[in-house]
Amino acid sequence: MDFATERRDSLVRYLRRHVAGEVRFDDTSRALYSTDASHYQIRPLGVVVPRTADDLAVAVQVAADLNVPITARGAGTSLSGQSIGPGVVIDCSKYMNAVGEVDVTGRRVRVQPGVVLDQLNRALAPHGLMFGPDVATANRATLGGMIGNNSAGARSVVYGQTVDHVRALAVVLSDGTRAEFAPLSAPEYERKLELRTREGDAYRAAAAVVRDHAAEIVARTPQIVRKVSGYNLAGLIEPRRAGGVSPPSERAPSGRISPPSGTAPRGAHAPRPPGSLVPLLVGSEGTLAVVAEAELALVPRPKHRGLLVPQFASLGAALDALRACLELGPSAVELMDRMLIDLARTQRSLKDTMAAVRGRPEALLMVEFSSDDAADVSYRVHELQRRLAGAAGLTASVPALDAATRDPLWALRSSAVPLLYGMPGDAKPVTFCEDCAVAPERLPEFAARFREIFRRHGTDGAFYGHASVGCLHIRPVLDLHATAGVVTMRKIMEEVTDLVLAFGGSLSGEHGDGLVRSEWNRKMFGPVVYDAFRRVKRGFDPGNVLNPGKVVDAPAMEENMRVPPGRGPESDPPTVLDYSKQGGFFRSVELCNGAGVCRKTQGGAMCPSYRATRDERDTTRGRANALRLALAPPPADSSSPLPSGRAAGRGASRHSPIGQRWIMDVMDLCLSCKACKSECPSNVDVAKLKAEFLHAYYLRRARPLGHLLLKHIHRLSPLAARFAGANNWLARRPWVRGLMESAAGIDRRRSLPEWHRDHFRRWFQTRGAGRGARSASQENAASSASPRSVVLLDDCFTTFQEPQIGRAAVALLERAGFSVELAGICCGRAMLSKGFLTAARTLARDGVAKLGRYAEAGVPILGLEPSCIMALADEWPELVPGAAAGRVAAAAELAEGWLARQVRDKGLSLEIPPRAGEALLHPHCHQKALVGSSGTTDALKLVRGLNVTVLDAGCCGMAGAFGYEKQHCDVSVRIAGLELIPAVTANPAATLIATGTSCRHQIRDLTGRVALHPLEVLAGPEPR
Repeated sequence: MDFATERRDSLVRYLRRHVAGEVRFDDTSRALYSTDASHYQIRPLGVVVPRTADDLAVAVQVAADLNVPITARGAGTSLSGQSIGPGVVIDCSKYMNAVGEVDVTGRRVRVQPGVVLDQLNRALAPHGLMFGPDVATANRATLGGMIGNNSAGARSVVYGQTVDHVRALAVVLSDGTRAEFAPLSAPEYERKLELRTREGDAYRAAAAVVRDHAAEIVARTPQIVRKVSGYNLAGLIEPRRAGGVSPPSERAPSGRISPPSGTAPRGAHAPRPPGSLVPLLVGSEGTLAVVAEAELALVPRPKHRGLLVPQFASLGAALDALRACLELGPSAVELMDRMLIDLARTQRSLKDTMAAVRGRPEALLMVEFSSDDAADVSYRVHELQRRLAGAAGLTASVPALDAATRDPLWALRSSAVPLLYGMPGDAKPVTFCEDCAVAPERLPEFAARFREIFRRHGTDGAFYGHASVGCLHIRPVLDLHATAGVVTMRKIMEEVTDLVLAFGGSLSGEHGDGLVRSEWNRKMFGPVVYDAFRRVKRGFDPGNVLNPGKVVDAPAMEENMRVPPGRGPESDPPTVLDYSKQGGFFRSVELCNGAGVCRKTQGGAMCPSYRATRDERDTTRGRANALRLALAPPPADSSSPLPSGRAAGRGASRHSPIGQRWIMDVMDLCLSCKACKSECPSNVDVAKLKAEFLHAYYLRRARPLGHLLLKHIHRLSPLAARFAGANNWLARRPWVRGLMESAAGIDRRRSLPEWHRDHFRRWFQTRGAGRGARSASQENAASSASPRSVVLLDDCFTTFQEPQIGRAAVALLERAGFSVELAGICCGRAMLSKGFLTAARTLARDGVAKLGRYAEAGVPILGLEPSCIMALADEWPELVPGAAAGRVAAAAELAEGWLARQVRDKGLSLEIPPRAGEALLHPHCHQKALVGSSGTTDALKLVRGLNVTVLDAGCCGMAGAFGYEKQHCDVSVRIAGLELIPAVTANPAATLIATGTSCRHQIRDLTGRVALHPLEVLAGPEPR
């Protein structure tokens, strides 16, 4: 056994003995933690997920004793590579995420490092307080990560940076000892300097560099609001606040906050107590200490916000308008350029939001005003609109004062990074020089000269970000898979650093140094200050174990790339589904840039399994990373992040590199809900990728019996219905349930669906004997279709298990004057969910042949079960690409939404029985992801007296067969218990409406209540 292996084994043994949290040195965890949101990749030795501060201290101590590097990771959303490293990665987000008691009077709160910003602000909202810095990643960014990075956000013109709001830090130092850093009196500070501990070393090192180089530090520190490069030594020198930000106490009586100028002269704000090293630790990227807890200062939450969205014919015109915007004291001024605007138009979840963007402007500003006085907000919005009228290049100016218009527009800006990575092809707007900051009044000239640099190198880029404080995110479009692209990246960076120095700016105004910018700190700060940085690092961390290679002594910016230049995958794996729109399978996977939107825990439906487990492997990002790692060629050195099984060929499919056993660990809890396809701004479709993976995985493996039952559900359902009485009786016998659990993996705790002998198709054929009813599978059916005909997709679930829904649909459609024909086909949804892609393709091919004639004739194809009708719209064109499948997809629609549109747009008269009372609607995940719930809500509005509330409750957790399976049942119940079941139980008198059969089943199993299909509500009670 060599020394490295012995050291690793000792580390693992000690950690597992003394850490109550999770100690993960498995290959899968090492692979998933090898990347963040940057274009870098370093495989760690292992991962520790601490439960307590004691775990944190033990992990640091043992790693330091063995000289193993330590990287403290927040949510892994770093764009600069701060949160990856070669040793032990510490992830506090799963367990160390408690918010302490709020001191409302003192406006203080203590938090653990894994607390997410939105989580904190939800806890503070009842007190009328919030944490000032509001990063675009607020729904997943942890406070530990924000402290490490000194994050700011869009409203930094008012609230400054994180450093302006951190009052004290409880940390673990590089030797595993603990310390509390807070403001100190002069005597307390002197006592700290006398300590013969690592804490004392830190104080002495900081004091020495300030004493020796104060003048040079001040001279080389940019005098602007946004600056996060290097160590904040200037924060230890200046007697007053360095951020240029008005503290909360300086609010005007109206509640308005007066923004500062672009520069931050010393002596502008309240004195900082002597001796606090907090300004040095905030923004140190985990290189000086590991945060265990933080005391934060809070600010009042403004009661009212409003936006003005002026739009311009050029980027220069937008930046020229900035001065007028700042004169009225906005809380934010955000810029978006043409590239981002055009990408947003392609994002289905932003379709309604983009209606506020008129034409195709080259740039727009989002100017936000905040106040406790609604009239003040309205006045400033309209006053700015008046002042900008007639401004050069202005093409439109849209006020947004109500939340329904304002909030989606504001969220549009937060989607910028994933939108950029959603660009098709290998060339993308990449992050390396995007974070520069200068004084706002110099932005027009700075941006113009920046663009000149791009053009000299044969490219252009995206311009967006925080115009109010001179911090623009400027990203050149480059292909970093190609050697030439990486060479160009370095050349551009050389010129950009010269430009930033010439403008007295900061190379990083927000995203920090990490692996991409640390190399340039010597140039940006000069040798004297850079040496001071190194002396501080040695004082805190003499063994260089805390996140080495960041801030000082960094590798070259082109090292450790995710995909080594010139060494991308030689070819895509063989696939069944079509990936041509994304440029192939690998590019489809690479749409995920690691931004971590899938780690959000509130709002929308993504990602249900992560919300239940809080585990990185259960994120959309984790699943995409697993597939990317399986396809990417292993680096030439030993830092390959791939599980060892790939290199040895163990568990790999003979036909596809993605069919590896270790990937199943990552894909297992994906519910194929499709939320990522719409809620991820890059549109990463993991449900599609999982189906392809399962297909590859089982090419040379035996299928479980449960999979085979699902594959043949379209054949087994008619048989089960024929003997419905016996089957339903048997399904209630405990011994049968036990047998099904052991043989087919169907959890005995689940109720089974009830079969109906008088199922929908039988009822339809019987009642239609004298009425001309027919099936769409009849030859030449379309040739005689009436203009008032519709085809109804009689899916397996509603046909044989809930026939009353089909009867309600027919009653409604005939009441509206339409003749109904049944499709008589299976959509293949169950096959798709388990990766039976070749069988699903056969069904789709037959289905397109049968329904294509109807679609060509303009006959609507209506569905009752969202997952089934969405299979026609979403998967069929990718199983059998071509015009015929496209026509069927375009004709496929949910029945209730189609009916509502006929009433609204075509003047259809439809008799709907009234139904008084409150109702809760839970839309199916596929519906929410692909078409939204507006069609269903429009239909329910036709019911007089019914007040419908759409639940923002995420996924129900059932997801077809997922919730039935023994290995998934507990997770399924946990997902439902996050939001859906509490919402249902909190409203015992409300009518429950759910569009999906799985959702209705989950509600019935877990609450005992019956949820109706929307068509049952519209049709009214069936006659007895």
